Amino acid sequence: MNNQSPPMSTEDFEIGDEITVTLPEPPPNPPSRLWETLRDEHHKYLPLSHAISHGDLEGVKIHLDQNPEALSEWIDNTETPLLKACNSGQLEIVKELLRRMKTFEQLSTPRVKQTHSRLTPLIVVAATGNLEIAKVLVAKCPKLTEIPSSCGVFIPVLKASLDGHKEMTRFLYHRTPISILLANEGQFGSRILSNVIQYGFLDVALEIFEACPGLILSSGIDERQGIPLNHLAQNAELFRSSCDLPWWSQMIYSCIEVGPPNDQEASISSQYRRLLWMVLQLLPKWFGIKRINEMKESHIKAHSFLKLVCDYISPKIKDARWVVAAGRSLIYATMKGNREFVVEIIKSNPHLLRDFQADYKNIFQLAVQGRNSKIFNLIYGMGDRKKILLSEQDNVNNSVLHVAGALSSSDELSKVSGAALKMQREIQWYKEVESLIPVVTTTVYNLKGQKPREVFEEAHEPLRKEAEEWMKYTASACSFVAALIATVTFQAIFTVPGGTDDSSGDPLHLTDSRFMIFTIADTLSFFASCTSVLIFLTILTSRYSFDDFLVSLPKKMILGLSIMFFSIAAMLVAFSTALFTMLRKTPLLVIPVLPLACLPATLFVLLQYPLLKEMISSTYGNNLFKRDTKPWF
Repeated sequence: MNNQSPPMSTEDFEIGDEITVTLPEPPPNPPSRLWETLRDEHHKYLPLSHAISHGDLEGVKIHLDQNPEALSEWIDNTETPLLKACNSGQLEIVKELLRRMKTFEQLSTPRVKQTHSRLTPLIVVAATGNLEIAKVLVAKCPKLTEIPSSCGVFIPVLKASLDGHKEMTRFLYHRTPISILLANEGQFGSRILSNVIQYGFLDVALEIFEACPGLILSSGIDERQGIPLNHLAQNAELFRSSCDLPWWSQMIYSCIEVGPPNDQEASISSQYRRLLWMVLQLLPKWFGIKRINEMKESHIKAHSFLKLVCDYISPKIKDARWVVAAGRSLIYATMKGNREFVVEIIKSNPHLLRDFQADYKNIFQLAVQGRNSKIFNLIYGMGDRKKILLSEQDNVNNSVLHVAGALSSSDELSKVSGAALKMQREIQWYKEVESLIPVVTTTVYNLKGQKPREVFEEAHEPLRKEAEEWMKYTASACSFVAALIATVTFQAIFTVPGGTDDSSGDPLHLTDSRFMIFTIADTLSFFASCTSVLIFLTILTSRYSFDDFLVSLPKKMILGLSIMFFSIAAMLVAFSTALFTMLRKTPLLVIPVLPLACLPATLFVLLQYPLLKEMISSTYGNNLFKRDTKPWF
């Protein structure tokens, strides 16, 4: 059946009168992009811009001779010729442009458009760090050091310090009037001092501080910037305590002498150190002697600068505003682990130790909260005062043991590898704090009705489960490897290399020394692997309580891994000697195999030794808590 309708004609319905539509005239053809470019006001300066970018001095001279007005014009949407030359680092072109300039207006063209650069030529050079161009600009117009950007945010020396150019900062600071740095309550000066402290330009910081000591406590008109003292407190890397050196670097560090020796250094031991230092200086550069020497010089400068700052602050601490500023810096130093800063500022202002707190916690409670052992270790050098400091409670009645019972931050936990070692580190902190407080404090309730131990177990239960799974997985994998070694070595001892005598059953190479080494090595490997299997089985069947992670479980894991490594090494020795015994007449075939025999042991050491070392250090070392800290307060 056909469902299509017949075609409809205009006669089937009326459409009315015809509608007349008058269309507008079409617009003229828009100019092409090329025509727009030709009409662009900056197009005639394009050759000059290219000449500056490519360092074409002759091209720049020719263009300026033909168009002298271009000297102070905006040659594109953002830059003048001088700005472009400064930004491109073209020293000779900068000299040529300055030679042609006769007025300040030519040197600093006013902004006309929003797209025009807000920076002066000297600020641009300060950002790039080109000291040679900066010297030329300042020689031409010394006042450039005082002129800020059009938005008033930067002056040249501030921009140089912000971008970390030490020599540029020093050069511009010496040529910037002090009045500019101190204007607006030290707005520029305090930011410059903060920047040089953050970058570790301590000699520049010392010059600024000696000239304007008040800047150390000034934030200018914008308090969000913070005061330089806070930046010094947070930059713990400037000081010795934050520099972890290996033992041999520590020995070199102790031998280095910076500055003239004093009377105390005239001892025999000091003379030996100086002699050793003279010998160390003769070593090649790749020993890192120069780097360690520079490090010690930097540490001494930082400590000297810190002492000057603390001596300056001490008389001013009577003012409540300075108390708050110094107290905040003390809290910042505690959170960052700046041990030297904490010691010096408390020595110069002892009342800060108890009068200023954060969240009703003193610095040692904050150190426990942040798991900062460098600050917490100072408690051991305070004698009987530590009992008073550790007995304080915060606003919710949390004692220092409650604080120790809380879980560490993820940043702190990430510094320790393996869930078991993280759990061990947490219980170590709890036990150490518990040993320093009276027994009665362990039963104190906070406002939530919890004892310290309850806080600890509730906060660490997820970590305990994770540590249990990690221990079980590691023990299972290691026990499988150890059982495989035991199987192989058991079979090898009864299928001796070279075979046995058919009549007596004695090995044919019984009197061969290499065969005896094979027998001893194979036997040791077998019994060592069996022992490690048993140790790993005891780990698998442990209770996995919180206290088990302190010593018991790590000790078993250390013992199991060590014995398993011994069994692997003995097995490889047994394999090598068996190969020598069988191919004793063609030893040249065996020698290339020996490096391959060492490969498994080497891989095991490279892959497992870091974990084993960290376990041994964490369980038996004393790197965390320094109970022998000397009195300092």
